[in-house]
Amino acid sequence: MTDVLGGVKRSSIPVKLLTTTGIILLLLIILPFILGEFQTALMAKLLLFGMLGISLDLVWGFTGILSFAHGVFFTLGGYAMAYYLKLNLSSTANTYGGELPDFMVWNGLKELPWFIAPLKFFPIAAIATIAVPAAFAYIIGWFIFRSKVSGVYITIITLAIASALTTFFVSQQAFTGGTNGITDISRLSFFGTDIPLIGLYYIILGFVTLVLIGSWVLTQSNFGLILRSIKENEQRISYLGYDVASFKIFVWTLSAGIAGLAGGLFVPLNRFISPVYLAVAFGTQVVIWVAIGGRGTLIGPIIAAILLGQVQNYAERITQDWQLIVGILLLVVVLFVPDGLMSLIPQKFNLTNTRSNK
Repeated sequence: MTDVLGGVKRSSIPVKLLTTTGIILLLLIILPFILGEFQTALMAKLLLFGMLGISLDLVWGFTGILSFAHGVFFTLGGYAMAYYLKLNLSSTANTYGGELPDFMVWNGLKELPWFIAPLKFFPIAAIATIAVPAAFAYIIGWFIFRSKVSGVYITIITLAIASALTTFFVSQQAFTGGTNGITDISRLSFFGTDIPLIGLYYIILGFVTLVLIGSWVLTQSNFGLILRSIKENEQRISYLGYDVASFKIFVWTLSAGIAGLAGGLFVPLNRFISPVYLAVAFGTQVVIWVAIGGRGTLIGPIIAAILLGQVQNYAERITQDWQLIVGILLLVVVLFVPDGLMSLIPQKFNLTNTRSNK
């Protein structure tokens, strides 16, 4: 597989694409100086949702694996970071004036569980935000793809995983905070100084940009070509001697790590995490972002997450039936733009089609 990963497809430098992307990035950089605090926080959250959408796009848009479990990976990464911030809450700020989190005290725990204690240290927590969801994805992916499960059956399995873990996290209140999740956490700090909102915004923007660039490089490589081929005709690829299961496991695990990173960045921004993000409803939202933005476009899920998030924000101010407005918008896009919003943009500006760019 290492030979396949090496090398981006030979094509001319996509000058117009790079220019357009640079302009958009510049606008996002200056945005906090134009918007208020609320809109800056909202944009940061929507960018993270866009990153989550990219992670699903890698497995659905490029490999043809429809998953409703990416909210699970997002939440696992979020809990790893939430434990770190909760355990580093000062004793004076803690409800009971001790180091043990309040929800653990409520449920009768006397000491910190051994599997949570290491998350008190930032390097371990930072690694865990990516490693825990990636490891979980690798385990379930190994069983799914080595068993040659495919099509709708994978989708059903991911639905079952999301439902089962939601129930499990809610039931383990002493360790997860139950339905409420983990709240009242400390702020993310750097050498003892709290990182302000604008700092978090730029950190998030930086990671989203890196993930977008990395995903583009990956999908433009020979590896990306094989992923597309698996999506189009998996049986033929296997006849050519490729280990299809290995490719699926790799991209599945990679996408889970990206989703976990998004969850880890979400927690210091919103200062909570709960099992609601494990549920099928949130996993469905991720699928909607990719479908509305355009599968296999990478940038489409980001645009869709921002657009739908802003529509929801303004619709909530107008009516209590804001979900109806969002639903109508989704219906219009699905009926009249089945290939997603990115299909309305000229092909030369598509992140995944750059051979003709000059």
